[in-house]
Amino acid sequence: MRVEVVQYYLKNGVSFRQTALKFHIAYRTIFKWVKLYKEQGEGRLLPTYKRPWNRAEPDVEEKIALMKESEPGLTVRQAKVKLEKEGIRISIKGIWGIWKRYGYAGFSQKNMTSNFTDCPWTKEATIKFDRAKELFDRGVIAKSAEVLNSIPALPKNELLPQIPDSLLNIRRQVERIGLLFGKIPVRTYLERLKILYDECSSRNLYYSALIVGLLETMALSWSEEPRKMLQRVEELRGMLKKNKNYFSYLLFAPRLSLLISEGFAYTELLKIKEALAIAKTCRTLLRKRKRVSPLFMRHLGQLYTQLEDYREAEYWYLKSLDRLDGEEEKIAKSLLADIFVVKGEYKKALSVWKDEQLDYWGSYFKGIRIQYVWSLVKGMPHKAISLATKALTLLKKEEVIRNMFGCYFTIASAYCSLGEKTKARRTLKRILPFFVKNRLEDVKTIIEILVSQTPATTNSMLLYERSLPIIKLALLLKNGQYARALRYAEEKGIMGLLHRYIFFFPELITDLLEKGRPSGLPRTMLNLPVFKKEIPVYSVKFLGNLIVHKNQKYLRVKLTSKATAFLIYLAASKSRHISLDKIHKNFWPRSDHPSRNLAHLLVRIRKALRLPSHILYIKENRLSFDCHFITDYGE
Repeated sequence: MRVEVVQYYLKNGVSFRQTALKFHIAYRTIFKWVKLYKEQGEGRLLPTYKRPWNRAEPDVEEKIALMKESEPGLTVRQAKVKLEKEGIRISIKGIWGIWKRYGYAGFSQKNMTSNFTDCPWTKEATIKFDRAKELFDRGVIAKSAEVLNSIPALPKNELLPQIPDSLLNIRRQVERIGLLFGKIPVRTYLERLKILYDECSSRNLYYSALIVGLLETMALSWSEEPRKMLQRVEELRGMLKKNKNYFSYLLFAPRLSLLISEGFAYTELLKIKEALAIAKTCRTLLRKRKRVSPLFMRHLGQLYTQLEDYREAEYWYLKSLDRLDGEEEKIAKSLLADIFVVKGEYKKALSVWKDEQLDYWGSYFKGIRIQYVWSLVKGMPHKAISLATKALTLLKKEEVIRNMFGCYFTIASAYCSLGEKTKARRTLKRILPFFVKNRLEDVKTIIEILVSQTPATTNSMLLYERSLPIIKLALLLKNGQYARALRYAEEKGIMGLLHRYIFFFPELITDLLEKGRPSGLPRTMLNLPVFKKEIPVYSVKFLGNLIVHKNQKYLRVKLTSKATAFLIYLAASKSRHISLDKIHKNFWPRSDHPSRNLAHLLVRIRKALRLPSHILYIKENRLSFDCHFITDYGE
C-alpha cells in the first residue's frame, strides 16, 4: 500500500494533498513516505518485523524446533531435560512458546484440522506475510518466497499455493501441500506427497513426514489403494512414540487421523469386523474429550459412511455442522446430501446441497449425482444417463475412481428400466476389469452379482454374512427375497440403492403387481417400461445411417431428411415435453403455417415408428410423448 501510494505521487505529478484525498491518508504521512523512498528505497516502506528482546536466539529456537521434528512424541518437560544436559536453560513456557510459533503446539482444540496448516496467526507471521504479499503483487516472486521462508509457521492462506515449490523451504512445502488437498488430480497429488515424504524422512524431519504421511493416507482413500494405506499407517504409527504408558495429548489429532485412515483401508478390503472395531474406538475417543474439532466429527462420519452405517454417519455430520462454516461447512453438507441420496430422500438431498460451489475432489459431481438418481426415480432414465455421463467426464479428470462406479451403476440401471438388460450387463462387464485392476473388492462383488444370470448359491449367501449392507441387499434381491430386501433397505437407510438395484430384478415387482400387492416403490418408477411392457422403447442410432429398434426389434424406417432430423431431435430431448414455439422456431422459423407443417410431420413419424396417436400428441401448446428413447450419442 505504501509503495503504491508513493509511486502514484511520483508518476502522476500530483500534489501531496491530491494524493492524500485519493487514498484517504494524511498528506504529512505521504510526505514522510516519499522522503524515505527517495533516501532508502522501496524496501524501507515494506512492513518489517522487529524481534522482541526477550526471545531466544534464532539458532536456539531452531534447535528446539528440530527436537520436536526429530521426535514427534517429545513432551515439553522431556525437551527441557534434554536441553539442560546440553547446557541450555529455558523454561517450559519458553519451549512451549517456540513450539507454538513453529506450528507444533497451540492449536485450537475446537477447530483442529488433519493437515495442521491452520495454526494461529502470530504478529511476526502477519507482518511478514503482508510484506510477502505486497512483493508478490508487484511480481517479485523470489523475494516474496524468501520472506515467507523466514516465518516459523505460516497459517492457511491463498498466497502460498501460488509460489513454486522450488522457491520454498521444506516447512513451506509441507504447508503448501496441505493447502492443495482436493485441488489437483489425485494421482498427481500422491506423486508430490511421496516425493515430499521421502525428503522429510531423509532429513530426519519426522514430524513433517508424519503430517505429509497423514495427507497421503487420506488421498489414498480417494484413489482406492487400501494396501498402500495400511503400509503407510504402520510406518506413521512408529513415529508416534508413547511417553511411558500414554501418548502426548498433542498427538491426539494424528492418532485419530491414523485410526480413521486404517478404518477406511479395512473397509475397502472388506475386513468389516476390524473396521467396525476402529470406528467404535474413534467414537469413544471423541465422546471422552470435552473439546473436539467438528472436522474430526466429520471424518468419523465419513468412516461410518464407508461402512454403510448411514444413521451413525448422519448423526456425526449433523453434529459437526453446528460448528462449521465456510468451505468446511459446504463439504459437510455435500456429505450429508450423499446420505440422503442413499436413503432415498432426494428432496432433502437437494435442499441440503442446493447449488453450492466447492473446489474439491468430486464436488462438482455431487449436485449432478443427486439429479441423475432423482431423474431415474422420477421416471426419466434418458436424462439420468445423460447426467451420469456428464459426471463421469468430471470424475475422470479428477481421477476419483470410486465415484465412477456410481455413474456406471446408474447408467446400467437406467438401461434396465427401459428393458435393455443386455445393454446394462454389457456396460457393467466392460468396466469390471478396471475396478478389478484398482482392487475395489466391494464393487467387483456387486458387478458380479448383477451381471450373473445364475441364481444365488450357497457360497454367495455365505458372503452375505460378512459383507457390507450394499452387497447384502443385492444378494437378497438376487435370491428372490424382495419383502426381506425391502425391510432391510428401510432398516439400514439404503432405499436409494434399492431403487437402482430393483431394475435388474424386475420379475420381483411384476409378480407383486399381478397379485395386486404393494411394492413400496414410487409410482413414477412403476410406470417405466421394465414394469409396464406396453410402453414402447425406441433405440435410435443416428451416428451413421439411421437405425431404429422398437422394444429391441428392428424397424424398417424410411423418412425424409426433415423427418429424420425431427426424430433425432425428439430422441435427444432430455424432457418428454417440448414447447411448440421452440419446435416452430427450430424447424420452420420463416413459415406462415408451422402448426400445419408439424401436424403433417407427426403423421409420418407415427406411421414410421408404429406409434399410436395417444403416445405422441399435442396438448396445451406442447408436444408430449409417453414413450422412451435411447440414442447411440448417449452411449
